[in-house]
Amino acid sequence: MIKYVLFFAFLCPTLLALGQSSPVASVDTGIIGQARYRIDFPANWGQSGGSKRLLLYAHGYETMSSRRGKLSGGWMAPFLKKGFAVAQSAYRKQGWAVSEGVDDTEALRQYFVKKYGQPDTTFITGHSMGGMITLATIEKYPQHYQGALPMCPISDHIYQSLQKHLFTVLVTFDALYPNTLALEKLANGTAQPTSGELIAQKLNADSLTGQQFGRRFAIKYKDLPGVLWFFQEIYRDISQQAGGNPFDNTNTLYGGFSDDALVNRKTVRLAAQPKSRSFLGAYTSYSGKISDPVLLVHTTYDELIPPEIGTGYDAIVRQAGNDPLFVMKFTDGQGHCRFTPGQTEAVFDQLRNWVKAGKKPVAGEVK
Repeated sequence: MIKYVLFFAFLCPTLLALGQSSPVASVDTGIIGQARYRIDFPANWGQSGGSKRLLLYAHGYETMSSRRGKLSGGWMAPFLKKGFAVAQSAYRKQGWAVSEGVDDTEALRQYFVKKYGQPDTTFITGHSMGGMITLATIEKYPQHYQGALPMCPISDHIYQSLQKHLFTVLVTFDALYPNTLALEKLANGTAQPTSGELIAQKLNADSLTGQQFGRRFAIKYKDLPGVLWFFQEIYRDISQQAGGNPFDNTNTLYGGFSDDALVNRKTVRLAAQPKSRSFLGAYTSYSGKISDPVLLVHTTYDELIPPEIGTGYDAIVRQAGNDPLFVMKFTDGQGHCRFTPGQTEAVFDQLRNWVKAGKKPVAGEVK
């Protein structure tokens, strides 16, 4: 059960909004290329000279072991109530799909314009991997958008962030709890991820080490089984798509543990397959070259994407000289993408006001 709870928290972080009544008046669904899509329209959208507002939404990561997610409009209420049509693509494949997400979202935007006309304003948003797609899109297609709202993404260099956090969590846990994970077999596709239940049993047999391990990575002890299961899923997916292990720790020295020498002595050393390193593609390095306002929001506790890699975009845009177009907000949410409907509505209003009135929001907490 652990893995399913974590999966739904990651894929559908805004399930918190499901209790809201949905102002959906009509829906357009279908397939573009190999990607399913859904467009939700609020009442009176574009009628009698009314406004024609569009929001593109990019969803998060979908595990390869799951059934294909159902595109839903019920939790889009914070955007629909503002008069925005909300368009979302399911992407042409499951798993790691940042490149596909960028391309399929753009194909959906083009379809929308061709069928319904050019919107008055267009924004893009997304959670988690969808937040990465949001950042990549606003850099590649700035001419089509007025602003972007990336929520809880990896916003630093994606390859380096995955190696620094996800891969490091897995290999150092494997060193502290031998014979629990099968990383080499996961990479070559000959093993399944160790279940969260089995990981919990191993942790409970040595809870002191587990608590120290959790503190090292700013992950609550209770969240470790689900995080470790989920990270295995992503590692297996990326390795299989890449044709081998894309990460390399042969020259890495790990620190911050109660016995660093022991951890480094026992850590399995995996070399990256040369062609696998480049698998993540063109959208793994952000340029910071933006020409539209970008408001990024993150929680203060995120068990999957910690704040240090979730908020790295600030340094990137500063280096590019575009910091006047970027602001970061945070909430006290306790978990990955745990934003309330009210917080989502608040940051979206701030972004829209920034675009309309030219007043940049003040960085800080969203209540």
